[in-house]
Amino acid sequence: MSLDRFCHPIVTARPDDLIAVVAQKLRDNHVGCVVLERDGKPFGIVTDRDVAVRVVAEGLDARTTKAETVATLNPVVVRDVEGLETAARRMREHGVRRLPVVDAGGNVSGIVTADDLVRILGRELGDIATGFEASADASDSR
Repeated sequence: MSLDRFCHPIVTARPDDLIAVVAQKLRDNHVGCVVLERDGKPFGIVTDRDVAVRVVAEGLDARTTKAETVATLNPVVVRDVEGLETAARRMREHGVRRLPVVDAGGNVSGIVTADDLVRILGRELGDIATGFEASADASDSR
């Protein structure tokens, strides 16, 4: 199953945008991260946790701090033609919860999150369990 289902407009910002602007985008779009883009390519990621830990907790001013100073730079990405297994493996190997999805040219085309994977896999496991329940018979010895 390719990751093209995650290719849709996402919330982005420029590396030189102020954290106050990024925080407003997080709030207004009800998302947990903003992908920083430079020339359409993923440059970094700023999460709601980054804002709390790297800005607020450090006493930085969100009205003067640029996004690139608190972002995770050079984010791990996944291609739109790759599958869920690849996304899960990259998340595990790199200890990240979000992967920008890029097209053949390296341009951001979406994002896949650990929550997305849990939701999809949970649904599939539920479907399997329902199938077992529907076909289960007390006299059946499978």
